[in-house]
Amino acid sequence: MADIARLRCARLVVATALAAGLLLAPRLFLATRVYPRVPVLDGWPPLPAPLDVVVLGAVLAALGGVALARRPRWWAATATGLALVLAADDQSRWQPWFYQYVAMLAALALARDAGDTLAAWRAVLVGLYLWSGIQKLNATFMTHLFPWLVEPLAGVLPAGLQRGLLAGWMVVPVMEIAVAIGLLVPRLRNAAVAGAVATHVVVLGLLGPLAHGTNAVIWPWNAAMAAGAVLLFWNGGHAASQILVPRRLGAHAAALVLFGVVPALSFSGHWDAYLSGALYSGNVKVAVLSVTDAVAARLPDLARRHVTRNRMGANVLDVWEWSMGELAVPSYPEDRVFRAVARAVCRLAADPADVALVVFGRPGALTGHREITRRDCATIARPGA
Repeated sequence: MADIARLRCARLVVATALAAGLLLAPRLFLATRVYPRVPVLDGWPPLPAPLDVVVLGAVLAALGGVALARRPRWWAATATGLALVLAADDQSRWQPWFYQYVAMLAALALARDAGDTLAAWRAVLVGLYLWSGIQKLNATFMTHLFPWLVEPLAGVLPAGLQRGLLAGWMVVPVMEIAVAIGLLVPRLRNAAVAGAVATHVVVLGLLGPLAHGTNAVIWPWNAAMAAGAVLLFWNGGHAASQILVPRRLGAHAAALVLFGVVPALSFSGHWDAYLSGALYSGNVKVAVLSVTDAVAARLPDLARRHVTRNRMGANVLDVWEWSMGELAVPSYPEDRVFRAVARAVCRLAADPADVALVVFGRPGALTGHREITRRDCATIARPGA
């Protein structure tokens, strides 16, 4: 398949998948919600209603141009610019799928030709598979995430086969890393594409409506990743160097840095986990808010419905559950976002001790141990806290 034909089909997939994500999680991108927005900069003027609807509609219209226009560059530039405004307005929107699609649209807008765009997009997919596999090489994925993921399948198997299934957790990260490597090697490329498609079919089966039925926004993402692997790599005769070595500074080089290099910094806390392939890896921070009865009673219904009592009798508001319940996406697992959410709840407290933010740090790869930090409203309010 010629480069132009590959790109025409691939941009249709990217535009359609991003539009599906926006429509499946509309509250994430609108101002009329309870879950707090977390702008990139202090003092950033949040998009008010109905301007939020206008911007979201403009993004969808621009995506139509990306998908169908003969010359999509300016449509891609428009969609990228508007998406960056949405991203600056709220860091919770930096979901892995949104980040990937916006980066690919930016590459389409900035690349010099179809070959340069395809090289950038191939670098994006290889990086995603590689780091997604590496992120899952940890004890928490083995003991918690993988057993939960395969629960619908394990539940119908005999006990002996269940144990064998759970013991095979390593297949998932190894498969993703193997796909990344195989996509680089011409002789292994088609086999890697088949492996990628099989992986996404299994994930869709387990997370889709017939099994867990959760996080629907990533269903089109998995379908788009499978289609992208086919369109960008199947029967591709390009050498690995054409993916790993950019011809010039530009979109391809930026894609290699953003998806191939800087995700390594996530392991030292210098790059965000969700920008590094860590979704459903277990290798992310989680947070809850401990609130008094008085604060729980003052919470809006969209938050209060996610308050439960723990074994000690304390009220616990799970930030992940609140985000999933209202925004239809997981909470963004970084301290600065957790603190912003906690500050919003602290406004309902009469005493600083009425609310506590409890953050469980990223788990140790071998032990699964998490460091726990606890801050009350007075601590959270301090600059740099």
